Amino acid sequence: MTGAKHSQAMFFQARAGAKVRDKVLQQALQKAKPLFVGKRAKGIAALAEDGLEFEALRLASEEIRNRVLRDLDVWLDIFEERARASGAEVLWARDGDEICDLVIDVARRHGVTKAIKSKSMLSEEAHLNEALAAAGIRPVETDLGEYIVQLAGETPSHIIAPAVHKTIGEVEALFAKEHGRPVEARSSVDIPAMAREARGVLRQHFLSAEMGITGANFLIAESGTAALVTNEGNGRMVTTLPKVHVVITGIEKIVPTLQDFATLMRLLPRSATGQTISNYVSLLTGTKQPGDSDGPEKTVFILVDNGRAALLGSPYQDMLRCIRCGACMNHCPVYFSLGGHAYGWVYPGPMGSVLTPLYTGIENALDLPHASTGCNQCGVVCPVRIPLPELMRRLREEQNERGLRPWSERLALKAWAWVAGRPALYSWVARRAARYLDWLAEGSGRIRIFGLAPAWTAGRDLPVASGRTFHELYAARKRV
Repeated sequence: MTGAKHSQAMFFQARAGAKVRDKVLQQALQKAKPLFVGKRAKGIAALAEDGLEFEALRLASEEIRNRVLRDLDVWLDIFEERARASGAEVLWARDGDEICDLVIDVARRHGVTKAIKSKSMLSEEAHLNEALAAAGIRPVETDLGEYIVQLAGETPSHIIAPAVHKTIGEVEALFAKEHGRPVEARSSVDIPAMAREARGVLRQHFLSAEMGITGANFLIAESGTAALVTNEGNGRMVTTLPKVHVVITGIEKIVPTLQDFATLMRLLPRSATGQTISNYVSLLTGTKQPGDSDGPEKTVFILVDNGRAALLGSPYQDMLRCIRCGACMNHCPVYFSLGGHAYGWVYPGPMGSVLTPLYTGIENALDLPHASTGCNQCGVVCPVRIPLPELMRRLREEQNERGLRPWSERLALKAWAWVAGRPALYSWVARRAARYLDWLAEGSGRIRIFGLAPAWTAGRDLPVASGRTFHELYAARKRV
């Protein structure tokens, strides 16, 4: 399966346990979560001030994405035709290996020794940095968060805030080592100074690199344009200073028109960071023309499948609507208990719990569809209305149908289904179970060690109710 050779998702349980016990990580995550949630809430609330209605925009955005997916081949042909007409080269990649081969070929054709990059999740899927380095081409991440995780030898733990898992102290240690200076005591007031320090180092790379590599938030079919949405000026530098610009993006990123792009932009930055609009919105079409002051001499689009085409017409097609805003993980209690690295592949959080099994093989990510509380916060905040909990449930059902879950779990589910189909028996069992749990709690309301399933209480106590079922409590209330 695509991506399986690089995935660590099969070790989710072990990695999750380690992340829960990591006090430094927990400190960083708990500081970040309220910022994401609060800013998005304000951004969505501000829509009403502009006379816009959030649910109406969600419906419109969902329809735009569905319209593309219904005729994806047609829109890709239109994009290819318009992009080539503007002077760009359009290439196609089936998987991560082909991405690497194509990028290295383009680099060698143009004498590239250094490539500067602005955030691209497709390059993470392909492990492009490793392939470039092996080919003698230096890759340099220029997004500040990506730069930090590259210095740490890590992968991003969040799709819009790659270094959200890092504390200021950890970043300072990385900068001191890379920039050749003593470690200093740092606090939040020093963040602007640290950003300036990184900017000074990266500027030399901007001026000396022969190739720029980016992803694309959207590809606009009618004009053959790549739309790049960022909050840092590095995206502009990467796409205009080097003589070669390579755009690597998934085939599902197409939108038909600029007007459709404008509609989606009402929701993308608000859902991601709470902003009305991002600091930089770049519409990149073709190559540098006579009279232009900047721009690449060569533009190459690499349009990637890597498992996407197989989702068309499948029960999981809705996942192709994803616009990579990160709202689902920003509101997920599981993600903010573990961080992104626990998920073991490129995409963390609820979106990763669906995409990783689909792209790397369901047998290689057995635990991810279960990494959910079922609270549906992810489904409620998704700007394109992807039913994430339903897709995770479908993946769990497929695991059981294919016999991929442990036999004990499958037997327990069958027993529960048999009992649940007999209401009188289910009621009797529920009453006995409530009494048993209350007895285990010894009147404290919390079970310290749950003997039947000790893993449930290995890292936390299990709260229990009053020893009576819901029906018993409801009946007692009606009698009052």
